[in-house]
Amino acid sequence: VMNFEMAAELAISEGIDILNILIDDDVAVKDSLYTQGRRGVGTTVLAEKICGAAAEQGYNLKQLAELCRLVNTNGRSMGMALTSCTTPAKGTPTFELGDEEIEVGIGIHGEPGRQRLSLKSADDITEMLALSIIEDSSYIRTVREWNQGQGEWVDVELTDPPFKSGDSVLAFVNSMGGTPLSELYIIYRQLVKVCQQKGIRIVRNLIGSYITSLDMQGCSITLLKMDDELVKLWDAPVKTAALR
Repeated sequence: VMNFEMAAELAISEGIDILNILIDDDVAVKDSLYTQGRRGVGTTVLAEKICGAAAEQGYNLKQLAELCRLVNTNGRSMGMALTSCTTPAKGTPTFELGDEEIEVGIGIHGEPGRQRLSLKSADDITEMLALSIIEDSSYIRTVREWNQGQGEWVDVELTDPPFKSGDSVLAFVNSMGGTPLSELYIIYRQLVKVCQQKGIRIVRNLIGSYITSLDMQGCSITLLKMDDELVKLWDAPVKTAALR
């Protein structure tokens, strides 16, 4: 966050208009040794696609910031790992995990999770991740945002409402890097069942390796509440290396 704020201030000093939105969708952690507040994970990909489509359609900077804030407010994620990742500079795993263990609540930069459990079935893992998202309560926090009118950073209190029966969502099942697509569809199959049981309707999905942690074996689930505007922007044409 500090690096992004420094970059924003450099851009401002050169006369470039900026607004900043902090993505903090990871329900695994509120505060830890590695982060102050929740981390930004899977919702980042969805925000980039949706806001990119909006920019193509002519949304101005303020409208894009409001849209990105809405996506962040509507999205929540949870991930798990079967193995740690190995960073090139270190050359060894960032944390040790036994063959019969899983790490729950991992980040995308090699951080360990909030809980270590014995190995479970794919269905049990899916239900655990999905319910952590669906049953997460309202999330209230204070973030720093750049106020163009005042020309300074200000504290803004934000509240993310919980999911409820009747919500329409985009379901994103993501590989952490070392889990193949075939196994992600096993996760998605059970995710559909869990959402149906909770009265949540999946109207769009994304399944694949989109926000990874090098060679880590594992997955994450992101649910994003959708409205008509978000569905339209998600469906807008895109041509990138990963999304088409």
